[in-house]
Amino acid sequence: MTSAHLNAAGAGLMPESVVAAIKSHLDLEARRGVHWAAADARHAIEETRILAGRLTGVAPTHLAFGEQASRLWALAFASMPLKRGDRILIARNDWGGNIVNAVRRAAAAGAEVVRLPMTGQGRIDIEQAAALVDERTVAICASAVASSFGLRQPVEALGSIARPDACLYFIDGAQAVGQFELTLPGASSDVMVAPGRKWLRGGRGQAMMALSDRALRRLVEPIIVDQSAGTWCPDDRFLPLEDARRFEAWEFCAAGRLGLRASFQELDRIGIANVRAGNDEKLRRLGANLRDIPGLTVFEDEDAGAAFLTFQHASLPANRIVEELAMRGIAVASVGLDHARWELEARGLERIVRVAPHIYSSDDDIGRFTEELGRLAIRADLDRGRSA
Repeated sequence: MTSAHLNAAGAGLMPESVVAAIKSHLDLEARRGVHWAAADARHAIEETRILAGRLTGVAPTHLAFGEQASRLWALAFASMPLKRGDRILIARNDWGGNIVNAVRRAAAAGAEVVRLPMTGQGRIDIEQAAALVDERTVAICASAVASSFGLRQPVEALGSIARPDACLYFIDGAQAVGQFELTLPGASSDVMVAPGRKWLRGGRGQAMMALSDRALRRLVEPIIVDQSAGTWCPDDRFLPLEDARRFEAWEFCAAGRLGLRASFQELDRIGIANVRAGNDEKLRRLGANLRDIPGLTVFEDEDAGAAFLTFQHASLPANRIVEELAMRGIAVASVGLDHARWELEARGLERIVRVAPHIYSSDDDIGRFTEELGRLAIRADLDRGRSA
């Protein structure tokens, strides 16, 4: 059965160049051993940092790598000074892991968590958000695109709000980096994270974090350090590195890092503007098809420039749609309360279906997906009529 992969928001399909880079280094490790192989590839590995910094708009010294974007976010957040009475502003549609970490740390420190106000269209209300920022505000947190709603959030406008010098602005760029122009300085952000496996198509287990000068000053002592992240002194003091590498672990997958390098090179070859234009065209066709299916509600406006589309059907549960399509070789995803509780509860939803084509998605993929979904909807309506 021919497969149709429409889940780039979960994990994009790796280009041939990425797969080749990973396989090539694994072959080298098998011949030379992992340490010598990494030494042989050290210049290419370091180029990954340069390319990642270029994409996110920071110097290589301000770029840290890890296995998971949300863990890098949590490490930075846990390293931020926090005391009783401090205030954390966070969007209800930020990544669930970010919200959980913020709420848990605030509870332990006696700090306050305040949800950023939203417009009726599902975007952060910048004017109302500005009114919440005061001298107690130590962090502002938002996702550039939520995992459960495809509209791009106004993170650049949020970053332009005046904030105290000690306040750090966290952006989760997981659903934006690789398909939208988004840089740390462009959004006036202090901490920005993104994984390699989604829109960058770099494979699993690679993620990056870009830091501003302010973040490097505020996050001097990471809550967890590796011995390679600084200097172990004779008096047993530990002096962290001055740059972003203080947040990195000595152990990492060199093959995966080189795969990420290849994904940056592939994005440079295609051009991010071309990626965005191609995805826009596919989403317009996809949205038109979905809106023709009776009983189905698409949550993103037609001309919103969404990152992906989300929907629900009146009589088909989201999980059933995902499972039935998977049986037909079509990959989409669902997002529920376990990942997006604040956002879905605010909209009166429990779970939605998310469909996310990428530049490799063909017209046949989109056509086959909507045909199969239409058949499922018709069958559900017939079953409901028979049981009435």
